[in-house]
Amino acid sequence: MSTNPLISSWQAGRTTYGVWCTMPGSVPAEFIARQGVDYVCVDYQHGLIEHSTGVPMMQAIEAGGSVPIARVNWNEPNRIMQVADAGARGVVVPMVNNAAEAERAARALRFPPHGDRSYGPVRAREVLGTTDPEALADQACILMIETADGIKNVREIAATPGVHALYIGPSDLALAMGLLPNHTPPDAEFVRVIDEIRAACKDNGIAAGIQCANGEIAAGYTAQGFDMITIASDVPLLTGAVRSNLAAAKRQTGSAASAPPTSNY
Repeated sequence: MSTNPLISSWQAGRTTYGVWCTMPGSVPAEFIARQGVDYVCVDYQHGLIEHSTGVPMMQAIEAGGSVPIARVNWNEPNRIMQVADAGARGVVVPMVNNAAEAERAARALRFPPHGDRSYGPVRAREVLGTTDPEALADQACILMIETADGIKNVREIAATPGVHALYIGPSDLALAMGLLPNHTPPDAEFVRVIDEIRAACKDNGIAAGIQCANGEIAAGYTAQGFDMITIASDVPLLTGAVRSNLAAAKRQTGSAASAPPTSNY
């Protein structure tokens, strides 16, 4: 059994909930982590975050009692190894198209002979309190399914050794299907593809994850049996709260300004 809090939760059948951080800064990351979420993701892909800022954010997330994970901006081993060595307990890899790309990401997290990771876990060894390569490699490999090829090859990706979860990026998934992001109501084929990805995860014994715009949407995916659910991102939460309170101050009840965030970012 894994000692990684996320992997062990998934192995035990427990759903994990998190928040995405796209704004730089350790203080807001810590505040979010202190609200009882299972994980907080430092987003290097679409976030405004450099690595020198991301490391203190991971420290703050741990101080807040949550599990730090990071999304790299591309499926490149050096980027994956960088955040893994910095102490991310899970690495989210975007735009994975096939089993070969899935294997590339998984091997970047594991040391030889099972992978290609170079040994230099500068912060990870202090966080985990070990120099054992097997224990240091106990980090969740989370691959995003959000392209047309990813959809087509989802079962082969899910079956790749070393992969712990597939994670749906709904906006890119919609665009890959020729749809607009955040379309309401959801297109029937879009719903079918999401269920197909979830089923591929279940059939291969790995976690199914998805990005959500708000808690109401997240509740629906909880009911569907998803294992890793991001309930919201920091920017929509902040701007939505400002709009809602401004509308209340102006007594604009029932306006669109008081509605929950609908965008994943």
